[in-house]
Amino acid sequence: MSMLKKMVAMFVAMFAAATLMTAYAADPVIEQAKAQGVIGEMATGYLGIADPSKASADLKRRVDEVNAGRLQAYTEIAGKNGQPVGTVATLMAEKQFARAQAGEVLKPEGQGWTQKQ
Repeated sequence: MSMLKKMVAMFVAMFAAATLMTAYAADPVIEQAKAQGVIGEMATGYLGIADPSKASADLKRRVDEVNAGRLQAYTEIAGKNGQPVGTVATLMAEKQFARAQAGEVLKPEGQGWTQKQ
């Protein structure tokens, strides 16, 4: 990856992280479900339901709302930076994986759900 692409990627990731953390980090139901391993971050940059048997209809609705908000934010960031939405989402997923607490579940690309140690 060229130095320019790396710099753009870093800028996009930082901007996306700041935008999304401000907009979506305040939902205690989402945070509790993450801590319990019911939902988790996916390599696509979106939340996923890791244990459908424990996900209420309300939780599923909240996950859908967060994901819709993320798509909107990723689209805006991508437009401002001339990057594909998928690139922005993937960069944000990397940040979310790094921020995940021990015990939370993550779904890396091409793999199943794994618990962060």
